[in-house]
Amino acid sequence: GQIVRRLREFISRGDSEKRVERLRRLVTEAAALALTGTGSSGIDFNIRLDPDADKVLVDRIQIQQVLLNLIRNGVEAMQRSPRQILEVRSRAAARGMVEVIVSDSGPGLSPDIAAVLFQPFNTSKEKGMGLGLSISRTIVEAHGGRIWAEPSDFGGTAFHFTLSLAEEPQDV
Repeated sequence: GQIVRRLREFISRGDSEKRVERLRRLVTEAAALALTGTGSSGIDFNIRLDPDADKVLVDRIQIQQVLLNLIRNGVEAMQRSPRQILEVRSRAAARGMVEVIVSDSGPGLSPDIAAVLFQPFNTSKEKGMGLGLSISRTIVEAHGGRIWAEPSDFGGTAFHFTLSLAEEPQDV
């Protein structure tokens, strides 16, 4: 409820609590929360982040919500997969951005789902509301980035999103 309320306030006011944060911290905290209680002990989970693209200018709670959603989606997608691989990685991107990729070894996306992936109230989950990816898109775009999905190297889906790197203070 707090996340949705805060997102609505953010959208209506157009501002947020953006600060310089370490991407590694955001990912490790979100992953710990996302994997809690999921029965994820059989998952090969890897974090591979570019150390040169670690400082980002973000609202910590909002970006952790995006990460939490993408990681949980990956875990759920792999429930019936014999090989369960989940990876979060990052790399420097163009124009002062960093690209974050959350990849899984699930079954991948059907063309029907892929076409409406980020629209609200579209879900392939039995108990899903279809809001997670729509909210994630709103958050990422409000941070000046974009979000998209592609097939992953592991046979499932790789969600990519970009964030602004924080400006390094100049020596005077």
